[in-house]
Amino acid sequence: MQGAIVLVQVTAGADLSAVHKELHGTPNVKEVFFLAGPTDAVCRVEAADVADVGQTIMKLRGLRGVASTDTRFILPV
Repeated sequence: MQGAIVLVQVTAGADLSAVHKELHGTPNVKEVFFLAGPTDAVCRVEAADVADVGQTIMKLRGLRGVASTDTRFILPV
């Protein structure tokens, strides 16, 4: 199992409720948090491997209201 934290920038003027629903509806997205500050939202992603995480990120980038993403892979300790 591979995990990642995806920082999401939302398009200016986007309907946050709609974006929240779209993010939560994306396969492999386990949690979504909206934030105050330079990052608009954070998603926790879990998938079978790095390739599956990559596919999830591409889906997130294609959602209406998502301007950009920045991903941090979770490392095993």
